[in-house]
Amino acid sequence: MSSHAAVISARTEVQRVCPARGGRAILALVLTVGFAGGAAHSDESRLPPRSFTEHVRPIFEQHCTGCHNPDRRRADLDLTTYRGALAGGSGGEVLKAGDAAGSRLLAAISQAEGAAAMPPDKPRIAEKQIRTIERWITAGLVESAGGASLLREMRTGPSATAVPRPKNPALPRNLPAVPLADTRVPPPVLALAASPWTNLFAASGHEQILLYAEQAIENHSAERPNSVSIAHVGTLPFPEGDVHVLQFSRSGELLLAAGGQGALSGHAVIYDVRTGKRMATLADEDDVVLSADISANHQQVAIGTPTKAVRIFSTRDGSLQHEIAKHTDWVTAVRFSPDGRLLATGDRNGGIHVWESATGGIVYTLRAHKSRVTALSWPRDGQLLISAADDGQFVVWDMKDGFPVRTASPHQVRQEPVRYTRQTGIVDLAVARDGRFVTVGRDRTLRRWKPDGTKQGAVSPLPSLPTRVVFGEDESWVVIGYLDGSLQITEISSGAVQQSLRPE
Repeated sequence: MSSHAAVISARTEVQRVCPARGGRAILALVLTVGFAGGAAHSDESRLPPRSFTEHVRPIFEQHCTGCHNPDRRRADLDLTTYRGALAGGSGGEVLKAGDAAGSRLLAAISQAEGAAAMPPDKPRIAEKQIRTIERWITAGLVESAGGASLLREMRTGPSATAVPRPKNPALPRNLPAVPLADTRVPPPVLALAASPWTNLFAASGHEQILLYAEQAIENHSAERPNSVSIAHVGTLPFPEGDVHVLQFSRSGELLLAAGGQGALSGHAVIYDVRTGKRMATLADEDDVVLSADISANHQQVAIGTPTKAVRIFSTRDGSLQHEIAKHTDWVTAVRFSPDGRLLATGDRNGGIHVWESATGGIVYTLRAHKSRVTALSWPRDGQLLISAADDGQFVVWDMKDGFPVRTASPHQVRQEPVRYTRQTGIVDLAVARDGRFVTVGRDRTLRRWKPDGTKQGAVSPLPSLPTRVVFGEDESWVVIGYLDGSLQITEISSGAVQQSLRPE
Protein backbone atom coordinates (compact mmCIF):
# COMPACT_ATOMS: atom_id res chain seq x y z
CA MET A 1 0.00 0.00 0.00
CA SER A 2 1.35 3.44 -0.90
CA SER A 3 2.11 6.05 1.74
CA HIS A 4 -0.68 8.18 0.29
CA ALA A 5 -3.22 5.40 0.64
CA ALA A 6 -2.43 5.24 4.33
CA VAL A 7 -2.86 8.93 5.02
CA ILE A 8 -5.59 9.78 7.46
CA SER A 9 -4.30 12.81 9.29
CA ALA A 10 -1.07 14.65 9.86
CA ARG A 11 -1.86 14.38 13.55
CA THR A 12 -2.09 10.57 13.73
CA GLU A 13 0.43 7.80 13.50
CA VAL A 14 -1.56 4.57 13.08
CA GLN A 15 -4.58 4.29 10.80
CA ARG A 16 -7.19 1.70 9.97
CA VAL A 17 -10.52 1.50 8.16
CA CYS A 18 -13.49 0.51 10.31
CA PRO A 19 -16.97 -0.42 9.08
CA ALA A 20 -19.81 1.92 9.99
CA ARG A 21 -23.52 1.33 10.21
CA GLY A 22 -25.36 1.16 6.95
CA GLY A 23 -22.50 -0.60 5.20
CA ARG A 24 -20.50 2.60 4.76
CA ALA A 25 -16.88 3.02 5.70
CA ILE A 26 -15.46 5.62 7.99
CA LEU A 27 -11.90 6.50 8.76
CA ALA A 28 -11.04 5.72 12.35
CA LEU A 29 -7.83 6.14 14.23
CA VAL A 30 -5.86 3.88 16.49
CA LEU A 31 -3.07 5.25 18.63
CA THR A 32 -1.56 3.46 21.59
CA VAL A 33 -0.94 5.96 24.34
CA GLY A 34 0.97 5.24 27.49
CA PHE A 35 0.06 7.23 30.54
CA ALA A 36 1.38 7.77 33.99
CA GLY A 37 -1.19 9.36 36.27
CA GLY A 38 -0.45 12.35 38.41
CA ALA A 39 -1.78 15.56 39.82
CA ALA A 40 -1.66 18.91 38.10
CA HIS A 41 1.88 20.09 37.45
CA SER A 42 3.29 22.87 39.56
CA ASP A 43 3.92 26.30 38.06
CA GLU A 44 7.61 26.05 37.24
CA SER A 45 7.75 29.74 36.33
CA ARG A 46 7.65 30.47 40.07
CA LEU A 47 10.84 28.53 40.74
CA PRO A 48 13.88 30.74 41.40
CA PRO A 49 16.14 31.30 38.38
CA ARG A 50 19.36 29.34 37.99
CA SER A 51 22.76 30.93 37.47
CA PHE A 52 26.19 29.68 36.44
CA THR A 53 28.06 30.65 39.59
CA GLU A 54 25.59 29.42 42.17
CA HIS A 55 24.03 26.38 40.51
CA VAL A 56 25.67 25.21 37.27
CA ARG A 57 29.39 25.49 37.98
CA PRO A 58 29.18 23.08 40.94
CA ILE A 59 27.63 20.49 38.62
CA PHE A 60 30.36 21.05 36.02
CA GLU A 61 33.02 20.72 38.73
CA GLN A 62 31.54 17.42 39.86
CA HIS A 63 31.24 15.84 36.44
CA CYS A 64 32.94 17.83 33.66
CA THR A 65 35.92 19.99 34.53
CA GLY A 66 38.29 17.03 34.97
CA CYS A 67 38.42 16.96 31.17
CA HIS A 68 37.28 20.46 30.28
CA ASN A 69 39.65 22.83 32.09
CA PRO A 70 42.32 25.37 31.04
CA ASP A 71 45.05 22.69 31.14
CA ARG A 72 43.31 19.82 29.31
CA ARG A 73 40.55 21.56 27.34
CA ARG A 74 39.22 18.40 25.75
CA ALA A 75 37.53 19.38 22.44
CA ASP A 76 38.97 22.82 23.21
CA LEU A 77 36.16 23.35 25.75
CA ASP A 78 36.73 24.95 29.15
CA LEU A 79 33.81 24.64 31.58
CA THR A 80 35.55 26.04 34.63
CA THR A 81 34.49 29.60 33.82
CA TYR A 82 31.38 31.32 32.55
CA ARG A 83 33.21 32.84 29.60
CA GLY A 84 34.74 29.50 28.70
CA ALA A 85 31.33 27.79 28.66
CA LEU A 86 29.89 30.50 26.41
CA ALA A 87 32.91 30.43 24.09
CA GLY A 88 32.30 26.77 23.26
CA GLY A 89 34.88 24.42 21.81
CA SER A 90 36.44 23.26 18.59
CA GLY A 91 33.00 22.42 17.16
CA GLY A 92 31.56 25.85 17.90
CA GLU A 93 29.18 27.06 20.57
CA VAL A 94 27.65 24.46 22.89
CA LEU A 95 25.08 26.70 24.57
CA LYS A 96 22.24 28.77 23.09
CA ALA A 97 20.45 31.20 25.38
CA GLY A 98 16.79 30.24 25.63
CA ASP A 99 17.26 27.17 23.41
CA ALA A 100 17.78 24.12 25.60
CA ALA A 101 16.85 21.74 22.79
CA GLY A 102 19.44 23.32 20.50
CA SER A 103 22.28 23.40 23.06
CA ARG A 104 24.78 20.65 22.28
CA LEU A 105 26.14 20.65 25.82
CA LEU A 106 22.74 19.70 27.28
CA ALA A 107 22.32 16.98 24.63
CA ALA A 108 25.70 15.52 25.62
CA ILE A 109 25.00 15.67 29.35
CA SER A 110 21.55 14.13 28.78
CA GLN A 111 23.22 11.46 26.62
CA ALA A 112 20.65 12.05 23.92
CA GLU A 113 20.64 9.76 20.93
CA GLY A 114 23.24 10.86 18.38
CA ALA A 115 25.10 13.11 20.83
CA ALA A 116 28.56 12.51 22.30
CA ALA A 117 27.80 11.26 25.82
CA MET A 118 29.20 13.24 28.76
CA PRO A 119 30.75 12.20 31.01
CA PRO A 120 32.13 9.48 28.71
CA ASP A 121 31.84 5.82 29.73
CA LYS A 122 29.89 6.76 32.83
CA PRO A 123 26.20 6.79 33.82
CA ARG A 124 24.23 9.87 33.00
CA ILE A 125 24.30 12.53 35.71
CA ALA A 126 21.31 12.93 38.01
CA GLU A 127 18.05 14.04 36.40
CA LYS A 128 17.74 16.91 38.89
CA GLN A 129 21.11 18.27 37.78
CA ILE A 130 20.14 17.97 34.11
CA ARG A 131 16.96 19.95 34.83
CA THR A 132 19.01 22.63 36.62
CA ILE A 133 21.22 23.09 33.55
CA GLU A 134 18.16 23.07 31.29
CA ARG A 135 16.47 25.79 33.37
CA TRP A 136 19.68 27.84 33.30
CA ILE A 137 19.81 27.67 29.51
CA THR A 138 16.10 28.40 29.10
CA ALA A 139 16.29 31.43 31.40
CA GLY A 140 19.10 32.95 29.33
CA LEU A 141 22.46 31.73 30.71
CA VAL A 142 22.59 34.12 33.67
CA GLU A 143 26.11 34.39 35.12
CA SER A 144 25.31 35.00 38.79
CA ALA A 145 22.34 35.79 41.01
CA GLY A 146 20.69 39.00 39.87
CA GLY A 147 22.68 39.05 36.65
CA ALA A 148 21.35 39.87 33.20
CA SER A 149 19.81 37.25 30.94
CA LEU A 150 21.28 36.75 27.49
CA LEU A 151 17.86 36.13 26.01
CA ARG A 152 17.25 38.21 22.95
CA GLU A 153 14.72 40.99 23.52
CA MET A 154 11.39 40.06 21.99
CA ARG A 155 9.39 42.68 20.16
CA THR A 156 5.92 42.35 21.63
CA GLY A 157 3.02 44.73 21.96
CA PRO A 158 -0.61 45.28 21.00
CA SER A 159 -1.44 44.26 17.48
CA ALA A 160 -1.19 47.09 14.99
CA THR A 161 -3.07 45.21 12.29
CA ALA A 162 -5.92 43.66 14.24
CA VAL A 163 -9.32 43.49 12.53
CA PRO A 164 -11.76 45.72 14.45
CA ARG A 165 -14.42 43.89 16.42
CA PRO A 166 -17.69 43.77 14.46
CA LYS A 167 -20.85 45.13 16.07
CA ASN A 168 -22.71 41.92 15.34
CA PRO A 169 -20.32 38.95 15.20
CA ALA A 170 -21.39 36.31 12.71
CA LEU A 171 -23.47 33.47 14.16
CA PRO A 172 -25.33 30.73 12.30
CA ARG A 173 -29.07 31.35 11.99
CA ASN A 174 -31.69 28.93 10.69
CA LEU A 175 -29.24 26.53 9.09
CA PRO A 176 -30.75 23.73 7.00
CA ALA A 177 -31.32 20.60 9.07
CA VAL A 178 -28.58 18.02 8.56
CA PRO A 179 -28.76 14.74 10.52
CA LEU A 180 -25.63 13.75 12.38
CA ALA A 181 -23.61 10.97 10.80
CA ASP A 182 -24.42 7.56 12.25
CA THR A 183 -21.10 5.85 12.92
CA ARG A 184 -20.07 2.87 15.00
CA VAL A 185 -17.57 4.95 16.97
CA PRO A 186 -17.35 8.75 17.25
CA PRO A 187 -14.80 10.11 14.80
CA PRO A 188 -11.79 11.81 16.37
CA VAL A 189 -11.59 15.60 16.43
CA LEU A 190 -9.18 16.12 13.53
CA ALA A 191 -10.00 19.82 13.19
CA LEU A 192 -11.27 22.50 15.58
CA ALA A 193 -11.67 26.25 15.08
CA ALA A 194 -12.94 29.20 17.11
CA SER A 195 -14.53 32.39 15.84
CA PRO A 196 -12.29 35.35 16.72
CA TRP A 197 -15.21 37.45 18.02
CA THR A 198 -17.70 35.23 19.82
CA ASN A 199 -18.06 31.82 21.42
CA LEU A 200 -18.71 29.94 18.21
CA PHE A 201 -16.75 26.78 17.49
CA ALA A 202 -16.50 24.41 14.55
CA ALA A 203 -15.41 20.79 15.03
CA SER A 204 -14.83 18.05 12.50
CA GLY A 205 -17.22 15.11 12.21
CA HIS A 206 -17.62 12.30 9.71
CA GLU A 207 -18.16 14.13 6.39
CA GLN A 208 -19.64 16.95 8.48
CA ILE A 209 -18.77 20.09 10.39
CA LEU A 210 -20.39 20.45 13.81
CA LEU A 211 -21.11 24.00 15.01
CA TYR A 212 -21.30 24.86 18.72
CA ALA A 213 -22.24 28.22 20.24
CA GLU A 214 -22.71 29.76 23.66
CA GLN A 215 -26.12 29.51 25.29
CA ALA A 216 -27.39 32.02 27.82
CA ILE A 217 -27.00 31.14 31.51
CA GLU A 218 -29.59 32.79 33.75
CA ASN A 219 -27.77 32.35 37.06
CA HIS A 220 -23.99 32.35 37.34
CA SER A 221 -22.74 30.79 40.55
CA ALA A 222 -20.39 32.68 42.81
CA GLU A 223 -17.78 29.97 42.33
CA ARG A 224 -18.00 30.15 38.52
CA PRO A 225 -18.96 33.72 37.57
CA ASN A 226 -17.48 33.36 34.08
CA SER A 227 -18.93 29.94 33.34
CA VAL A 228 -20.33 29.27 29.90
CA SER A 229 -22.65 26.73 28.35
CA ILE A 230 -21.93 25.54 24.82
CA ALA A 231 -24.50 23.67 22.72
CA HIS A 232 -24.69 22.15 19.27
CA VAL A 233 -26.41 24.71 17.02
CA GLY A 234 -26.05 23.26 13.55
CA THR A 235 -24.26 20.98 11.12
CA LEU A 236 -22.66 21.68 7.76
CA PRO A 237 -22.24 18.85 5.23
CA PHE A 238 -18.78 18.08 3.86
CA PRO A 239 -19.39 15.23 1.41
CA GLU A 240 -15.86 15.60 0.07
CA GLY A 241 -14.65 13.27 2.86
CA ASP A 242 -12.92 13.69 6.19
CA VAL A 243 -12.42 17.21 7.52
CA HIS A 244 -8.76 17.82 8.34
CA VAL A 245 -8.80 21.62 8.53
CA LEU A 246 -11.19 24.20 9.95
CA GLN A 247 -10.34 27.88 10.06
CA PHE A 248 -12.51 30.97 10.59
CA SER A 249 -11.57 34.09 8.66
CA ARG A 250 -10.24 36.97 10.73
CA SER A 251 -13.54 38.78 10.33
CA GLY A 252 -15.41 35.72 11.56
CA GLU A 253 -17.77 35.87 8.57
CA LEU A 254 -16.34 32.86 6.72
CA LEU A 255 -15.40 29.33 7.65
CA LEU A 256 -12.79 27.42 5.66
CA ALA A 257 -12.95 23.62 5.68
CA ALA A 258 -10.53 21.33 3.88
CA GLY A 259 -9.86 17.62 3.66
CA GLY A 260 -10.95 14.80 1.39
CA GLN A 261 -10.10 11.16 0.91
CA GLY A 262 -6.58 9.82 1.18
CA ALA A 263 -4.97 9.01 -2.20
CA LEU A 264 -8.23 9.92 -3.96
CA SER A 265 -9.25 13.55 -3.67
CA GLY A 266 -8.88 16.76 -1.73
CA HIS A 267 -10.81 20.05 -1.64
CA ALA A 268 -11.15 23.30 0.28
CA VAL A 269 -14.62 24.77 0.82
CA ILE A 270 -15.60 28.25 2.07
CA TYR A 271 -18.89 28.59 3.98
CA ASP A 272 -20.87 31.67 4.96
CA VAL A 273 -21.04 31.43 8.76
CA ARG A 274 -24.48 33.07 9.06
CA THR A 275 -26.30 31.00 6.45
CA GLY A 276 -24.14 27.90 6.02
CA LYS A 277 -24.08 28.52 2.27
CA ARG A 278 -21.11 27.17 0.33
CA MET A 279 -19.46 30.27 -1.11
CA ALA A 280 -16.66 28.58 -3.02
CA THR A 281 -15.01 25.22 -3.62
CA LEU A 282 -11.30 25.43 -4.33
CA ALA A 283 -8.62 22.94 -5.35
CA ASP A 284 -9.17 19.60 -7.00
CA GLU A 285 -6.40 17.49 -5.57
CA ASP A 286 -5.51 13.85 -6.12
CA ASP A 287 -4.90 13.47 -2.41
CA VAL A 288 -6.36 14.77 0.84
CA VAL A 289 -5.72 18.40 1.88
CA LEU A 290 -3.87 18.25 5.21
CA SER A 291 -3.52 21.96 5.94
CA ALA A 292 -5.11 25.21 4.74
CA ASP A 293 -5.75 28.82 5.65
CA ILE A 294 -7.61 31.87 4.33
CA SER A 295 -6.00 35.31 4.15
CA ALA A 296 -7.26 38.24 6.22
CA ASN A 297 -8.72 40.00 3.17
CA HIS A 298 -10.50 36.80 2.04
CA GLN A 299 -8.69 36.98 -1.31
CA GLN A 300 -6.46 33.90 -1.02
CA VAL A 301 -6.62 30.33 0.25
CA ALA A 302 -3.43 28.32 0.70
CA ILE A 303 -3.35 24.54 1.00
CA GLY A 304 -0.77 21.85 1.78
CA THR A 305 -0.98 18.18 0.78
CA PRO A 306 0.95 14.89 0.92
CA THR A 307 2.29 15.68 -2.56
CA LYS A 308 4.76 18.06 -0.81
CA ALA A 309 3.26 21.04 -2.65
CA VAL A 310 1.87 24.32 -1.36
CA ARG A 311 -0.76 25.90 -3.59
CA ILE A 312 -2.26 29.40 -3.29
CA PHE A 313 -5.66 29.99 -4.90
CA SER A 314 -7.66 33.12 -5.64
CA THR A 315 -11.06 33.08 -3.94
CA ARG A 316 -12.50 35.35 -6.66
CA ASP A 317 -12.34 32.84 -9.49
CA GLY A 318 -10.69 29.76 -7.96
CA SER A 319 -7.59 30.15 -10.12
CA LEU A 320 -4.22 28.82 -9.00
CA GLN A 321 -1.95 31.80 -8.28
CA HIS A 322 1.20 30.04 -7.05
CA GLU A 323 2.48 26.50 -6.69
CA ILE A 324 5.44 26.01 -4.37
CA ALA A 325 7.46 22.80 -4.47
CA LYS A 326 10.27 23.33 -1.97
CA HIS A 327 9.11 21.02 0.83
CA THR A 328 10.61 17.54 1.05
CA ASP A 329 7.65 15.79 2.71
CA TRP A 330 3.92 16.14 3.38
CA VAL A 331 2.93 19.74 4.07
CA THR A 332 1.27 19.54 7.49
CA ALA A 333 0.81 23.20 8.51
CA VAL A 334 -0.10 26.34 6.57
CA ARG A 335 -0.81 29.75 8.09
CA PHE A 336 -1.08 33.32 6.72
CA SER A 337 0.33 36.22 8.75
CA PRO A 338 -2.28 38.57 10.28
CA ASP A 339 -1.87 41.11 7.46
CA GLY A 340 -1.79 38.39 4.79
CA ARG A 341 1.57 39.43 3.37
CA LEU A 342 3.42 36.29 4.48
CA LEU A 343 2.60 32.60 4.45
CA ALA A 344 4.30 30.11 6.78
CA THR A 345 4.33 26.42 5.85
CA GLY A 346 5.67 23.36 7.68
CA ASP A 347 6.20 19.73 6.71
CA ARG A 348 6.54 16.22 8.12
CA ASN A 349 10.35 16.44 8.12
CA GLY A 350 10.31 19.48 10.43
CA GLY A 351 11.05 21.97 7.65
CA ILE A 352 9.48 25.43 7.82
CA HIS A 353 9.47 28.08 5.09
CA VAL A 354 8.04 31.59 4.99
CA TRP A 355 6.83 32.99 1.66
CA GLU A 356 5.53 36.22 0.19
CA SER A 357 1.88 35.40 -0.44
CA ALA A 358 1.60 37.85 -3.35
CA THR A 359 4.53 36.43 -5.32
CA GLY A 360 5.25 33.00 -3.84
CA GLY A 361 8.84 34.10 -3.24
CA ILE A 362 10.86 32.64 -0.38
CA VAL A 363 11.54 34.89 2.62
CA TYR A 364 13.01 32.53 5.23
CA THR A 365 13.87 28.89 5.72
CA LEU A 366 13.59 28.12 9.43
CA ARG A 367 15.52 25.15 10.83
CA ALA A 368 14.96 23.84 14.34
CA HIS A 369 12.51 20.93 14.38
CA LYS A 370 13.52 17.33 13.81
CA SER A 371 10.08 15.88 13.06
CA ARG A 372 6.59 16.73 11.82
CA VAL A 373 5.43 20.32 12.27
CA THR A 374 2.02 20.07 13.92
CA ALA A 375 1.10 23.75 14.31
CA LEU A 376 2.04 27.25 13.17
CA SER A 377 0.61 30.47 14.60
CA TRP A 378 1.24 34.21 14.26
CA PRO A 379 0.69 36.11 17.54
CA ARG A 380 -0.29 39.76 17.65
CA ASP A 381 0.69 41.74 14.55
CA GLY A 382 2.85 39.15 12.84
CA GLN A 383 6.19 40.17 14.31
CA LEU A 384 6.58 36.65 15.67
CA LEU A 385 5.81 33.14 14.44
CA ILE A 386 5.37 30.17 16.77
CA SER A 387 5.96 26.63 15.52
CA ALA A 388 5.33 23.34 17.30
CA ALA A 389 6.28 19.81 16.33
CA ASP A 390 6.28 16.12 17.11
CA ASP A 391 9.76 16.49 18.58
CA GLY A 392 8.08 18.02 21.63
CA GLN A 393 9.42 21.53 21.24
CA PHE A 394 8.03 24.89 20.25
CA VAL A 395 10.05 27.72 18.76
CA VAL A 396 9.25 31.43 18.76
CA TRP A 397 10.72 33.04 15.63
CA ASP A 398 11.40 36.74 15.12
CA MET A 399 10.13 37.63 11.66
CA LYS A 400 12.45 40.60 11.43
CA ASP A 401 15.28 38.23 10.54
CA GLY A 402 14.00 34.68 11.00
CA PHE A 403 15.96 34.21 14.22
CA PRO A 404 14.68 31.82 16.94
CA VAL A 405 14.25 33.88 20.09
CA ARG A 406 12.69 31.24 22.37
CA THR A 407 12.79 27.46 22.31
CA ALA A 408 11.34 25.00 24.79
CA SER A 409 10.68 21.26 24.88
CA PRO A 410 7.79 21.01 27.35
CA HIS A 411 5.97 17.89 26.18
CA GLN A 412 8.60 15.20 26.57
CA VAL A 413 8.20 12.19 28.87
CA ARG A 414 11.48 10.71 30.01
CA GLN A 415 11.79 7.06 30.94
CA GLU A 416 14.79 4.84 31.49
CA PRO A 417 16.59 3.45 29.64
CA VAL A 418 15.00 5.27 26.67
CA ARG A 419 15.22 8.99 27.05
CA TYR A 420 11.98 9.97 25.36
CA THR A 421 8.91 7.78 24.90
CA ARG A 422 6.25 7.84 22.20
CA GLN A 423 4.34 10.24 24.46
CA THR A 424 6.68 12.96 23.24
CA GLY A 425 5.19 15.62 21.01
CA ILE A 426 3.11 18.79 20.81
CA VAL A 427 -0.11 18.09 18.93
CA ASP A 428 -1.44 21.66 18.81
CA LEU A 429 -1.09 25.21 20.11
CA ALA A 430 -3.42 28.20 20.39
CA VAL A 431 -2.54 31.88 20.82
CA ALA A 432 -4.62 34.46 22.69
CA ARG A 433 -5.10 38.05 21.54
CA ASP A 434 -2.63 39.33 24.14
CA GLY A 435 0.09 36.93 22.96
CA ARG A 436 -0.27 34.27 25.66
CA PHE A 437 -0.45 30.78 24.27
CA VAL A 438 -1.17 27.20 25.27
CA THR A 439 0.17 23.89 24.02
CA VAL A 440 -1.26 20.38 24.33
CA GLY A 441 0.77 17.24 23.89
CA ARG A 442 0.87 13.47 23.84
CA ASP A 443 1.83 13.53 27.50
CA ARG A 444 -1.85 14.46 28.05
CA THR A 445 -0.91 17.85 29.45
CA LEU A 446 -2.02 21.40 28.69
CA ARG A 447 0.68 23.99 29.32
CA ARG A 448 0.31 27.76 29.55
CA TRP A 449 2.92 30.25 28.32
CA LYS A 450 3.48 33.99 28.60
CA PRO A 451 3.90 35.97 25.37
CA ASP A 452 7.69 35.75 25.76
CA GLY A 453 7.57 31.95 25.93
CA THR A 454 8.15 31.56 29.66
CA LYS A 455 6.10 29.07 31.65
CA GLN A 456 2.91 29.99 33.45
CA GLY A 457 1.48 26.65 34.51
CA ALA A 458 0.10 23.31 33.43
CA VAL A 459 -2.97 21.09 33.68
CA SER A 460 -2.46 17.33 33.85
CA PRO A 461 -3.68 14.71 33.34
CA LEU A 462 -6.12 15.42 30.56
CA PRO A 463 -8.79 12.71 30.27
CA SER A 464 -7.68 11.40 26.88
CA LEU A 465 -5.23 12.10 24.08
CA PRO A 466 -5.80 15.70 22.92
CA THR A 467 -5.80 16.48 19.21
CA ARG A 468 -6.74 20.17 18.98
CA VAL A 469 -7.11 23.24 21.22
CA VAL A 470 -8.64 26.72 20.76
CA PHE A 471 -9.33 29.66 23.10
CA GLY A 472 -12.79 30.76 24.17
CA GLU A 473 -13.78 34.39 23.64
CA ASP A 474 -12.65 35.77 27.01
CA GLU A 475 -9.53 33.57 26.82
CA SER A 476 -9.80 32.32 30.39
CA TRP A 477 -10.74 28.88 29.09
CA VAL A 478 -10.11 26.66 26.11
CA VAL A 479 -11.94 24.03 24.12
CA ILE A 480 -9.92 20.85 23.73
CA GLY A 481 -10.71 18.21 21.11
CA TYR A 482 -9.84 14.60 21.80
CA LEU A 483 -9.06 11.41 19.92
CA ASP A 484 -12.24 9.82 21.28
CA GLY A 485 -14.37 12.46 19.53
CA SER A 486 -15.24 14.49 22.62
CA LEU A 487 -14.84 18.21 23.29
CA GLN A 488 -14.05 19.63 26.70
CA ILE A 489 -14.27 23.19 28.00
CA THR A 490 -11.43 23.66 30.48
CA GLU A 491 -10.40 26.65 32.60
CA ILE A 492 -6.72 27.14 31.90
CA SER A 493 -5.77 28.53 35.32
CA SER A 494 -7.38 25.88 37.52
CA GLY A 495 -7.84 23.02 35.10
CA ALA A 496 -11.50 22.79 36.10
CA VAL A 497 -13.70 21.20 33.46
CA GLN A 498 -16.73 23.39 32.79
CA GLN A 499 -18.42 21.17 30.26
CA SER A 500 -17.92 18.03 28.18
CA LEU A 501 -19.55 17.60 24.77
CA ARG A 502 -20.10 14.62 22.50
CA PRO A 503 -22.02 14.50 19.22
CA GLU A 504 -25.58 13.25 19.81
